[in-house]
This record gives sequence, C-alpha cells and structure tokens, in this order.
Amino acid sequence: MQSEVHRDLEKLSFLIGRWEGVGVAGYAELDEFQFGQEVEFSNEGGPYLGYRSRVWKLTADGSLDELWTSESGYWRCLPASAGESAEDTPPVHVEALISHPEGYSEIYLGTVFASRVELTTDAVVRTESGQQVTAGKRLYGLFGEERETLGYAWDMAARGHDLRSFMSAQLKQVD
Repeated sequence: MQSEVHRDLEKLSFLIGRWEGVGVAGYAELDEFQFGQEVEFSNEGGPYLGYRSRVWKLTADGSLDELWTSESGYWRCLPASAGESAEDTPPVHVEALISHPEGYSEIYLGTVFASRVELTTDAVVRTESGQQVTAGKRLYGLFGEERETLGYAWDMAARGHDLRSFMSAQLKQVD
C-alpha cells in the first residue's frame, strides 16, 4: 500500500512510479548505441524519493541484451523557508545523490518547474579506480498530449572532455 507523499515532495510527485522505455547513448570514444531502460522513483514515506535506474544494451532485433549499467540514490526537495511569503518563494530546490557501479557518486542541485526538473552537479567523488567523471547536467520532464512520457537528457564531462551529450531516453509509466 502506497503511503501519502511527504509534503516536501509534492513538487516531485509526478516522478513517482516505474518507467520503461528506450534511448540512445554515446560519448567521445563510445560509439552510439540504443538501450532499454527501467527507472523507478519510489515514495519511501520520508522527505525523499528512492531512485533506481537500470540500462541494457539492445540487440539488433530490439530485445534486451546485457545489463550495461545501473545507478541508485535519493532525491529530495528543500522545504521553503518559514519566513518567505508565497509570492517571494523561489522554485523548489532539489538535491539528488546518485551512485554508480563504475566507482563514482554525484551530488546534484536543481530546480523543479511544474513537471520538469533541471539538475547540475555540485560535486562528483570517485574511488581510486572509478570512472573519471567531473561534472553532469540532467533534465527530466513530462511531455506528450497527456504528459504521459518521461523524457530525460544527461550531459556529462568525463575523461578530459567538456560537458557533452551522453544519454537520453523516452519512458512510459508501467504498473
């Protein structure tokens, strides 16, 4: 049974659920390829959302092949200050903590605008052997006639390259 959304998460509630779809990835030395993806934003009862994403390369016939990568973490909104009036309140600010099996974790800060979230890295930390990622920018948003598709784009700076397109996908909510 799903618990009610914490009041601090109301602006992010449009993300809650499991989403599946396809996308494209490519980066500098990485040839472009298509992938299948599952993303889940879970309401765990507190002032945060659990986040998990898994990505599989697609075969030539469009079926899922090997698991390519995954990531997991938490997203939360910063509550508006008690002293701010409604008209002076800035957009909701979001913090996202995302960890990767490639040996790095990202801390994102961002803003929610209706059914769109824009995130930019505040910090990236990595293990000694972790992937050489230095920055990232992500955009998530609903689109379509009935706002039924979750689209996202992820730009990344890694291995000596400036911020550039890395992954994007279009996902549909599933039960």
